[in-house]
Amino acid sequence: MRATPFAIGAIKIFMLRLGKNARRAGVVVAIVVGAVTVALLAVTAALPLVVPGAELRRIAVHALAGSTGQKVVILGEPALRLFPSPRVVLGKVSFPLPSGQSLDAENVVTRLDIWHLLAGRVEVDDVIVEHPTLVLTGDGLTPALAVAPIFAAAQWPELRIVDGTIAWRSEGGLTRELVSGLTANLDRVVDGRGISLGAAFDWRDERVTVNLVLDDAAGFLSGTPSPARVVLAATGAEARFQGRAALGTAPVLTGTLSAEADALRDLLDWAGIEPPTRGGLGPFALSAHLALEDGGLSLTDASLDLDGNRGDGAFLLKLVQGRPVLQGTFAADKITLTPYGGIHLTTDDGRNWDRRPIDLSPLEGFDLDLRLSAGRVVADETTLNTVAASAVLTGGRLVMVLGEATGWGGLLRASLSLAPGAPDPALPYGRATGAEVRLEAEATDVDLGRTLEDIAGMRRIEGTGTLQVEVSGAGGNVVEIARTLTGNASISAGNGYLAGLDVAQVLQRIERRPLSATSDARGGRTAFTDLSGRIAITDGVGTVEEMQLQGKQVRLGMEGSISIAERSLDLAGHASLVLPSSKSTTSGVDLPFSVRGPWDTPMVMADPLSLIERSGAALPLLEAVKGRAGTAAAEPAMEGAPGRKAAPPTPPAN
Repeated sequence: MRATPFAIGAIKIFMLRLGKNARRAGVVVAIVVGAVTVALLAVTAALPLVVPGAELRRIAVHALAGSTGQKVVILGEPALRLFPSPRVVLGKVSFPLPSGQSLDAENVVTRLDIWHLLAGRVEVDDVIVEHPTLVLTGDGLTPALAVAPIFAAAQWPELRIVDGTIAWRSEGGLTRELVSGLTANLDRVVDGRGISLGAAFDWRDERVTVNLVLDDAAGFLSGTPSPARVVLAATGAEARFQGRAALGTAPVLTGTLSAEADALRDLLDWAGIEPPTRGGLGPFALSAHLALEDGGLSLTDASLDLDGNRGDGAFLLKLVQGRPVLQGTFAADKITLTPYGGIHLTTDDGRNWDRRPIDLSPLEGFDLDLRLSAGRVVADETTLNTVAASAVLTGGRLVMVLGEATGWGGLLRASLSLAPGAPDPALPYGRATGAEVRLEAEATDVDLGRTLEDIAGMRRIEGTGTLQVEVSGAGGNVVEIARTLTGNASISAGNGYLAGLDVAQVLQRIERRPLSATSDARGGRTAFTDLSGRIAITDGVGTVEEMQLQGKQVRLGMEGSISIAERSLDLAGHASLVLPSSKSTTSGVDLPFSVRGPWDTPMVMADPLSLIERSGAALPLLEAVKGRAGTAAAEPAMEGAPGRKAAPPTPPAN
């Protein structure tokens, strides 16, 4: 649509008139702004004449004392500055504190409210404390600051802190910086009834930010729950609270809590807390309803996520006679323990017990009572199902109970007790070293091969059976505990295999050629229909009270000792070949043998004397051995027999 000449002319006239009005409005605005500026300059210039310097100083000091809640001592010479805004510069000030603590600031500025100045009143808008230094002394790190006036009154000016420092001084005069680069703003909100605190500071080389909002500061101090919001953040971690809080005679806190960290291990290291495990403790998240009442802190409807392990529970932390006590329950569908590593009982090569000192001192600072249930628990190649467990820590003694679980194809129950060892007079305060250990465990109808491999690192028995162990010991490391172990162990199984030795094959070979079995008989496996064993343990040595194996082809019995401390075997056995019923009138093969050496690679040897007795070719040699003349010549052949010592050679006859 094309505009007509008449319309174009009308628009030009309107724009011309609008331009004239705009120029007039601009002139009016400029005149008003100029008048206000002149009035402002006049008021600020006349301020020193209208208000004496002593009065300005009194007002500034009064505002500073009200904003900080502390008494003030001015060490410098106050000065009035008018530009770029009116303010009173107090210079260096000191805040006297009790208990040997100190708080000083290099400079304090009180900025005056310019609009009240225009109205003829002198009021402080805010107080800026530059480069303050708070020095704490003694064992405690609680500053002796009076914060109540800051919270209680709404009329005090807002407070600004610039580049503050908190340090600690020992009795010897050594000063250590705790917090640096502190900046903070304390503002009045909700019509002056509430406060908003924002702070940022450097602690342990990390920047930390804190934001706190209280809608009713006076009510918070008097014990009336007030809406509160807190956000605490550091590098890679953040915690948030929203709810109601009150101080009064007993603190009260109720609301929702949420927290997360990129790596919980890094957060613990930064906070100076030693992680309880060597591995894991990565991504972490927590959400719960928090309540602080009657001196107890509870987390209910808690949802926890750590290293991908997710579960729900409830926890209660309280002080009992000044000692922290943590109680709680936790349930999860699946818990993976692989990232945290296993219990290291041996050296890295798995051949010897670990000699590193055991330190249970971290368990002495608190008490614990936790209940755990999980549908599945995975640790490396081991999986336990329907797990119900508990951990109770009292006075430094930890008792962990596996009430019931299914694993290795059977049912498991166990109880492990750990307590600090005997006090060591050489250590400060006679601190205890090492540990006292007691283990009671029962595995019923389990896969013995997998069970023994996962627990002891050996796979010598295959089949389904039951294991029972009850042992106790004490020492500064695993080696010392192994040397003091006392208790008993038993095993029973049916329809399985003894790995590492084919007894039936060895006996059949001996029946044909007796001397062919004088070498190491390791290899193969022996089938059995019934296996039973019982071991009594005293001072790290297990005595085999019973060890019987019954199979379709062989019978086997053993006795001797097992050195737990040295991880070695010294056993003597007797094997018999079971003949078919059609050959029952024929004498079977009976063979004594020995099992000696490390328990992961023992050597199985047949008795040479028995082999010689069965050999027709070697029988004359044996008879010669029994005679005087042939003793010296034949004795070397007998040196391999268990329990026999070689006699000194006989001198030749003249």
